[in-house]
Amino acid sequence: MTYRPALSVNDLAPRRSGLRPSFEAMHALLCPSSVAIVGATPREGSLGQRLFTHIRGWRYGGSVYAVNPAHAQIDGQVCFPSLAALPRPVDLVAFAVNDDRLEAALDDAALHGAKAGVIFGRLYRPGADGPARKARLAAIARGRGMALCGSNCMGFINVAAGLRMSGNPPPVEGRGGGISIISHSGSTWSGLVGSQRDFPLGFAISAGEELATTMANYIDFLLGEGSTRAIALVIETVRDPQDFIAAADRASARGVPLAALKLGRSDLGKRFALSHSGALAGADAVYEAIFARHNIASCRSLDELADTLELLASSRKPARGALGATTDSGAERQLVADLAVDVGCPLATFSATTEARLQDVLDPGMLPENPVDIYGDGKMVLAECLDAVAQDEGVAVVAMVSNLVEGRPRLMGMVKDAMTRAVAATDKPLVVLSNVHSTVSRSAAREFRAQGIPVLMSTATGLHAIKRFLQWHERRDRAAPAAAPDSTALVRKWRARLRSGTLDAHDGLTLFADFGGDVAASVVARSAADAIAAAERFGYPVTLKTANPTILHKTEAGGVALSLQSSQAVEAAYARIATVCGPAMQVQKQVSAGVEIILGMVRDPAFGPVMTFGLGGVFVEVLRDTITVIPPVSAGDVRGMLPQLRGYPLLQGARGTAKVDLDKLAAAIASFSHLAAALGDELDELDLNPVIAGPWGATAVDALVATRKPSHD
Repeated sequence: MTYRPALSVNDLAPRRSGLRPSFEAMHALLCPSSVAIVGATPREGSLGQRLFTHIRGWRYGGSVYAVNPAHAQIDGQVCFPSLAALPRPVDLVAFAVNDDRLEAALDDAALHGAKAGVIFGRLYRPGADGPARKARLAAIARGRGMALCGSNCMGFINVAAGLRMSGNPPPVEGRGGGISIISHSGSTWSGLVGSQRDFPLGFAISAGEELATTMANYIDFLLGEGSTRAIALVIETVRDPQDFIAAADRASARGVPLAALKLGRSDLGKRFALSHSGALAGADAVYEAIFARHNIASCRSLDELADTLELLASSRKPARGALGATTDSGAERQLVADLAVDVGCPLATFSATTEARLQDVLDPGMLPENPVDIYGDGKMVLAECLDAVAQDEGVAVVAMVSNLVEGRPRLMGMVKDAMTRAVAATDKPLVVLSNVHSTVSRSAAREFRAQGIPVLMSTATGLHAIKRFLQWHERRDRAAPAAAPDSTALVRKWRARLRSGTLDAHDGLTLFADFGGDVAASVVARSAADAIAAAERFGYPVTLKTANPTILHKTEAGGVALSLQSSQAVEAAYARIATVCGPAMQVQKQVSAGVEIILGMVRDPAFGPVMTFGLGGVFVEVLRDTITVIPPVSAGDVRGMLPQLRGYPLLQGARGTAKVDLDKLAAAIASFSHLAAALGDELDELDLNPVIAGPWGATAVDALVATRKPSHD
């Protein structure tokens, strides 16, 4: 096939020599002009036989060579004894040989000019040789600059080229299009490709264990290939974090949405990930934060992924606003309203003009509110209601909620006619939303999809998809977080300090203060007299805390005394704490009562600094009422996130408490985020807990600092 990339090789990510396959190698893998099957055989049911049959049995127009010294011909076609015997070098070699022969076979393929290969097997052998074998195969491919699909994969499908590079391809019709799929799971790949959603597929890639070619490489290729409109990712782990992030950013910038289902979120799921593919699954909160920062639509099930992918591939873009819906059922209207709240899908509030238009056409007693129930006394006013909803300025996406039940021609005809009229009357995105997946007529769904109308297959997954669709476009339009003011000297000073040794709580508070945070006044005393002198300077009440940096949980160790009101109380508390924790003591001016907040940062081994903020005390210990983000974040972004906390009413002055100054709290959190972004590579952990928030702002009163240990590198 003739291939002209939409982007030049130089447009794509910089390639680290020996690690990333070139664009040409990726093209040879996924768009080969010639294929050799090493281990082809006529033996019925074997991988070599199935590969040979499936590759030749569809529409592939390139050259297909069988290679096996044991056979002179297969199915009437000449079979070559080796790659060296082929009339010309091939782009791609598919390996249908025993695992013990793979290293020699891959090396031979590279020697004879192949730019790419596919390894289907698990490469598993009891004992220590399995990982070593995978490493040797990866080294061969990387050393020769080959693109390599697998191991432990189902292969791939290129619909436009008519190529099924798989021994077990799911049924695929000739419905080429702009949706592509990359999956670490072969069965999930097969299920998505072979589903009855009729995805307009371009490429479907079962990536497997990614010995030498990773999800980032595939994303980059699809961006350069030029026909892909949206990409689904089924992820067990991200093996090249920085390249993955860079590829995701390029996809967002070029308007190609990524929708991801991250597997292995639970403890049990992580154990399965380890046994299934050798993947080290990252923490769920970290992946969610990465997806949010780099504009990847995060999904929690395959049905949700499918609905989200279909909607993101839509050619229509939403304006600012929310969902406006019509439905042919009063009960299902309530279901949509209930689940929209549950999943956080915003429903538009209609303008007075829209309500008046709806009231004019609805039966008496029917409410002109969102979602709109159009089925009153049997008079169908669907087209009129759809038009009114679509014209409302607060509506960004228009949904017709109907189950598309086969065998109801009158209702089906009305829905089709109304949606056809609506498509022509508005440029807003329109969707059909079913409440019961199994009721959707496949033929009707095909008709809608042919008009560019996504058909979302159930209430919750469809509402999730609409929410993610709106978020993706909003995030793409949002400006990147502003960098902190230039503080090179400050960063350099603290970088040296962090590398010099252990830091205590007082040092941690000083660090936060240097980055613009408000901290309680404190000093470190090493005698009772020094502690009393400090307390007299600060004014009572004061707090005493052990400054022993080896004690992480001060209260449990008996290292904290609160609300000390006199020099005698300070002297007694000092003597008690010094006996169990040592003489170094932090004397601190006690902060007024307020809402306890926690600010924390850990360095994820894959993605770097990750930051958490939320309600402290029981809210973090028991309810885990926190938000995780990738630093830095702006104060404005933090202000928008705070209502996500379950304890948010406490910040607003619930039950008679003083209202927190949310702008100052957001500014403090943003300052911490700039600290985390600037110095997170030098830290394993940094906690400010608690930070006391109140009408005055937010004041940090304790800190824990764990500098980066060499063993973590």
